[in-house]
Amino acid sequence: MSKILVEVENLKTYFPVKSGVFKKTTGYIHAVDDISFKVNEQETFALVGESGCGKSTTGRSILRIIEPTSGKVTFDGYDVLKLSKDEMRKKRKDMQLIFQNPYSSLNPRMTVKKLLAEPLKTHFEMSQKEMEEQVLWIMNKVGLSRDQLERYPHQFSGGQRQRISIARAIISKPKFVVADEPVSALDVSIQSQILNLLIELQKELKLTYVFISHDLNVVRHISNSVAVMYLGKIVEKGLTDEIFENPMHPYTQALLSAVPSKDPLKKKKRIILKGDVPSPINPPKGCPLYLRCDRAMSTCKEDNPVLKTMEGTHETACHLY
Repeated sequence: MSKILVEVENLKTYFPVKSGVFKKTTGYIHAVDDISFKVNEQETFALVGESGCGKSTTGRSILRIIEPTSGKVTFDGYDVLKLSKDEMRKKRKDMQLIFQNPYSSLNPRMTVKKLLAEPLKTHFEMSQKEMEEQVLWIMNKVGLSRDQLERYPHQFSGGQRQRISIARAIISKPKFVVADEPVSALDVSIQSQILNLLIELQKELKLTYVFISHDLNVVRHISNSVAVMYLGKIVEKGLTDEIFENPMHPYTQALLSAVPSKDPLKKKKRIILKGDVPSPINPPKGCPLYLRCDRAMSTCKEDNPVLKTMEGTHETACHLY
C-alpha cells in the first residue's frame, strides 16, 4: 500500500473584500472552500477545473505561499500550517513550485548558472565546486547543455525557459512539487516534451506531484488520481481512469464532453452548462452548480452535497446519487 505523503483536510482560503474610504471588509472571496484530499508518495494527483475555480490557490495554500484561512495540511508527518516561519523555510527545500509562466518566475538579470545556484545557497552549505557540480547535474537532467549556463532567460525559447524553471524547482531534490499549469503557456509540440520530462524526473528522483491544469488530455496523460474543482469545492475525485471512463457529477460530465474524441468517426454529445459561474463572494447556499445544472432538484437549492463514495476510490458530491 502506498504511503500518503500529503494530506489536506478541510482547507479553506478566503480573501477579504474591502470597500469604502476606510477599506472596511464587506465580504470574503471563497477561493478554496473546505476541501480534503490525499496524495500518495511518488504519484501524481491532478486538480482540474475552469479558470478561477481555486486550483492554483489550493496549490499555493498547501505550500503556504498563500496563508490558508483554516484547515490542516500534513506533509511527511508534519502539520505544515503549524510550522514557524523558520521551520517552514527549512521545509521549503522539500516542497517546491513550478510556475505557469517561466519568464515571469525567472529573474531576467541573472544568468542560468546563478538562477540554479540560488536555491543551493539558500538551503545547503556547500563549496563552490559542489554547487557547480549540482548545477551541471540538473542541467543535464532537464536536457540543457553547459554552454548555456552564462545565458539569460530572454535568450531561451519558451520550452527551454520552462526546463530552467523545472531545474530550479528540483535542484534541491524535493519530495513534493506543485506544478501549476506547467505547459499551458507552451506550444502543443513542446507540451509533450515537458510532460515526458516531468514523468522521467518523477521516476528517477521519486517525486510526488500535485499537477494543476485545465487541459484534461494533459491530465489523463500524466496523473494517477484526479480531483475536479468547481467554485472552490471538490465535486468529484478518484483514480484517473475512474473519472475519465465513468464521470458521475454533471460538471465533470460537461468538462469531459468538450474533450475531442480519439476516434474521429465517434461523435460525442456536447453538454453545455447554462449561465455563468456564480460569484465566489456570494456562492449559492446549496449545490454550487445548482443554477447551471439542467438536472437540479429542489434539494440541490438548499443542501450542499458532500462527497460520497460511489465505488472503490471514486467519490462525487451530487444529490443525484
